[in-house]
Amino acid sequence: MSPPGAGRARVLPPLTLAVLIATLALLCAVAAMAEVAERGLEQPTIAAAFGLTIVAGESMRLTLPGGRDAAPLAATAGLGYALTIYAAGKPTTYSAAQVVAVTAVCTTLGTLAPALGGRPPQTGYLARRILVVGFAAALCRGLLLQHPLDWSVRMHRPHLEIAVLVLIAGGSVCVENVLVVLFNPPGPAGPLSGPATGVVRSRARAVVAECRTSIRICPAVVALAVAVALGANPLGVWALPIAVAPILVMQRSLRRYAAVRATYQQTIRALSRVTDLAGYTEPEHAQRVCRLSLAIGRELSLSEAALLDLEYAALLHDIGQLSLTDPIPGGATVLLEAEQAARIAALGADVVRQTRVLGRAADIIECQTFSYCPPSPAAAPGVDVIRLSGSIIRVANAYDDLVGGSNDPDRQLAAVNRIRVGLATEYDPKAVEALTRLIAARQPALSLG
Repeated sequence: MSPPGAGRARVLPPLTLAVLIATLALLCAVAAMAEVAERGLEQPTIAAAFGLTIVAGESMRLTLPGGRDAAPLAATAGLGYALTIYAAGKPTTYSAAQVVAVTAVCTTLGTLAPALGGRPPQTGYLARRILVVGFAAALCRGLLLQHPLDWSVRMHRPHLEIAVLVLIAGGSVCVENVLVVLFNPPGPAGPLSGPATGVVRSRARAVVAECRTSIRICPAVVALAVAVALGANPLGVWALPIAVAPILVMQRSLRRYAAVRATYQQTIRALSRVTDLAGYTEPEHAQRVCRLSLAIGRELSLSEAALLDLEYAALLHDIGQLSLTDPIPGGATVLLEAEQAARIAALGADVVRQTRVLGRAADIIECQTFSYCPPSPAAAPGVDVIRLSGSIIRVANAYDDLVGGSNDPDRQLAAVNRIRVGLATEYDPKAVEALTRLIAARQPALSLG
């Protein structure tokens, strides 16, 4: 008898695909350095200016919310080097291979200091930097150097050149977002981080989420890289210092934003453990509900802002239990009467509102006990997202109350089937179906039809 799934198309696991891509990047870097060693470094002044800027940018690398490593200054310099066609009024003669070689060497040198200081780069970071800059260099130096724009066109229709450069830089950013997802699949740690609705569909959603995450930085990198490439024609390498100032200002702002958000998350994670320590909930209950809620939220394509509110609300969803004289057995609010569960949620929401910075999370906590209500066209903007987030926590909390930290397939199946009984009455069908897909991916042998 053929094993289950025999005959189906096989897709390379993400880890294997990431290894193949990293190997490709390594081969490209080695081949590029070998070519440069054979032919010599062309226009060394330009290479040194861009290379030193890449080293400086990598040494100031920061970690964005969500765990993505970013070096805006280095990214701008790398793309600018790839896109520069004219410098000081003369055509640049260096090849795409030289761009790759300089980027590989300087990125490696720039990451050494943070790595020695305990901040090693993200998995695949060097590979994606090589491939992104190589992609831009191959397109730009193939399209614009092999088929250079006529001077009259450059003078009278400069928007054509700008449009080509912007398209190449924008395409490179999209390639980087795809590589980030391939090397670092988003999602909560553990069994639920695997694909839920097929590799292609889940990865496509992850790429969209990554684009949303990087929207604060990518437009500036694209614009300044193109500005450096265009400014190098009249200014030469002096175009680089002009672009450095705004990038450094943006990077400082991003660093402060990331630090504030990290402080919020650490504080809220600490508060979420109070109910565990006080004996009101099972150990790690809030963390499990948070991981599952975020997995469901990503499955339903919530925005980054909505996922952040969902994370805070899921971590604090049981804070209202601290008002109880006697803890609920096992902390399982799913077993309570609806009125009592609603009262506990309202008390928790009032506590969270006192922070004056987590208003949306408090609204989500309050509506986590609401029975399912179809979205209303007349609802105020954002209300449906809050209701959906509350429904997600309601489903995730019910599942964890019934399963806890158990990996028993029978117990998981029984919990999902019990939740599905309340489909479209107690629980939001979209959230329940997302949970069903996630659990089916976790335990392929389960029959959840």
